Amino acid sequence: MTIPPSSDGLDVFLIVGSDSRAELDDSEEFGDFSGQRADVVIVLLRPRDGSTAAILSVPRDLLVESACSGREMRINVTLEGCGDDMNGPTAVTLTVETLTGVGVDHFAMVDLAGFIGAVDAVGGYEICVEHDVRDRRALLALPAGCTLATGDQALAWLRSRHTQELTDSGWQTMSGVSDLTRNERQREFMVSMMSRLADFSSPQDIAALAREVAPHVTVDSSLSFVDAVGLGWTMRGLGSGSILELDVPVRYATTDNGALVLVSTVAVAEVVDSYLSGGSVQGPASFSG
Repeated sequence: MTIPPSSDGLDVFLIVGSDSRAELDDSEEFGDFSGQRADVVIVLLRPRDGSTAAILSVPRDLLVESACSGREMRINVTLEGCGDDMNGPTAVTLTVETLTGVGVDHFAMVDLAGFIGAVDAVGGYEICVEHDVRDRRALLALPAGCTLATGDQALAWLRSRHTQELTDSGWQTMSGVSDLTRNERQREFMVSMMSRLADFSSPQDIAALAREVAPHVTVDSSLSFVDAVGLGWTMRGLGSGSILELDVPVRYATTDNGALVLVSTVAVAEVVDSYLSGGSVQGPASFSG
């Protein structure tokens, strides 16, 4: 149940959340939108020698070099692909490889409807907040305390960019909330999901879960069901406290056509290389106004 070792001694997984509404009912009020863009871009790095694994969440508005044209664009747009020349998953994978300086071994993508189904299949996701929170744009509404969130609620929490909380002064934007808050929540979600694998007592248990989740996830052709189960089993030890969270230092910038984007102040490849060489990479997300 193991994937054949790669030459670089590193397993790299690219996990993309697409904002495609294709499988959502109109009643779910996610809005009309044709095509798909990358709402979530997460890179998981797992050394084969047993060293500490790492997770890197790439901001959706990060300015990158397009694998299609070589021009600069937001990374979320790269999932649209290059017409007949290159499909979206290939384009975003090549872009991430150039950005990080490491080859991607496996790719997995889930759209909005698939994410909802996958979270529901694993029994929900716990979200704890001090006050009632809301975000009307993301359809978020959670009470104070801890909630075992459904797929819809978890999706709204991870997508929220304008989270408000109910204080004695009324509804106020949560302190420190920005687009980078989404990245922190997404990393926390991934770490939580991986730590839950520790609850499984056998590969057969993981296989049963994989069968439930499989209809909601698109993976690369080289990742077989058996390989996926094997990976899930070997990743049981990953979780809070046992995985590094890599941050991309960024600042806001405006393009020539007036679009607001994020620009990395340190090359992402340098962040990854520092992790691989044992340098200091852990800490809160960095941001410059």
